[in-house]
This record gives sequence, structure tokens and C-alpha cells, in this order.
Amino acid sequence: MQRIIWGTLAAAALAAALTGCDASFSASPSSSTQDGGSSQTSAPHGGSGTSTTSGTGTGTGTGKRPNGASGTRHCTTSDLHASAYSNGDPGAGQRYGTLQLTNNSGTACTTGGWSGLGLANATGALPTKVVREGTARTITIPAGASAYEQLHWGVVPGDGDDQGAQCQPTARALHVIPPNQTTYLSVSWIGGPVCQQGQIRLTPIKLGKM
Repeated sequence: MQRIIWGTLAAAALAAALTGCDASFSASPSSSTQDGGSSQTSAPHGGSGTSTTSGTGTGTGTGKRPNGASGTRHCTTSDLHASAYSNGDPGAGQRYGTLQLTNNSGTACTTGGWSGLGLANATGALPTKVVREGTARTITIPAGASAYEQLHWGVVPGDGDDQGAQCQPTARALHVIPPNQTTYLSVSWIGGPVCQQGQIRLTPIKLGKM
């Protein structure tokens, strides 16, 4: 399977905490970074492979709150290093990608559900609608291991979209809140415009790599 790396993610703080499974967010990011990442104050640029912490995000909430296994703590945003990949172009106006989260904390942690997502560009937040698919399950990510979520979006204009050559403004960043967390990660977005008013279908997090 063709896989093109988009970038690695850097941690950023939310201005307000999330409540409920479908909460939205609007945040001013901090300058904290993860190992292997870097922090910038300029607007994100797609395809650079460089982490950025500028801009604000909007999207859905953090997903189902998992019940941690006995003696195993929940994964926090700072525990995780993340990468986003394109899974190639399957045609027929459909696009697919993978969001991968790696546990860099040194100890196992639990998570489950769906990440919150928000598209953004240099002017700020863009319309984002997340459609959650599948059934959420609690997973334990061992130290150094990874988990992933799959993304699916369309590039054919739908209701409410511009019916011209570009259905929606092109995002340059994807803000990601790991399940059950209140800080987000930001990765360069090179998936082009997301039609149907920014609709992204998202599977629940699963253990392993794509």
C-alpha cells in the first residue's frame, strides 16, 4: 500500500476544557513540542514534514471515555507521538489516510474511542464535521507501541459546498485531540480540500500500525 508521510505532531494547550462526546474546541496552542518535532510561530505549510503550533482549531470532541485496565493509567497527550499518512488515491473522488499515535511515555497506558479533529489554515479554523464509524473499545498501548485511526474524506462537492473547482478552502493543518484528552496535536495537512463541508469519517483507535 502506498503511504506518504504528512508530518509529525506537536502538543498544544486548549483554551477551554472539553465536555461530552460531541464538544467542539477553540484553542490557542502552546509552544511545547515532542521528541522529533519542532515548534514554529508561523502558519503551517502542508507537506513540509515539520511540526507547528500556530493557529486555532475547531472540530468534534474527544470521543468515548475508556475505562482503564486495573493498574494501567490513561494515555495523555504528552505521552503520544503522532504521524499522519496518506494511503494513496483510490479514485472515484475518495481519499483515505491514517493517523498513528505512538506511546513514548516509557510505560503502558490505556485509551479508546475517537480523536477530536479540526481543519485549519493560515486564516484560522475551517469547517470540520467528523462522522464516527465502528465501535469504540478500550485498548492498552505498551511502551513504544502504536495505535491508529483511519480517515476517509471526499473531494466531490456536496450540498453547501462551492460547486466550482474547489469545494472548500484548502487546509494546511489538522488539529487532533487524542481520545479523552483536552490538549491537541497539530500536523501538516496535504490532503487537499475536504468536501461536504469538511466531513471526515473516522474509525475508533485500534492497536497496531497500518
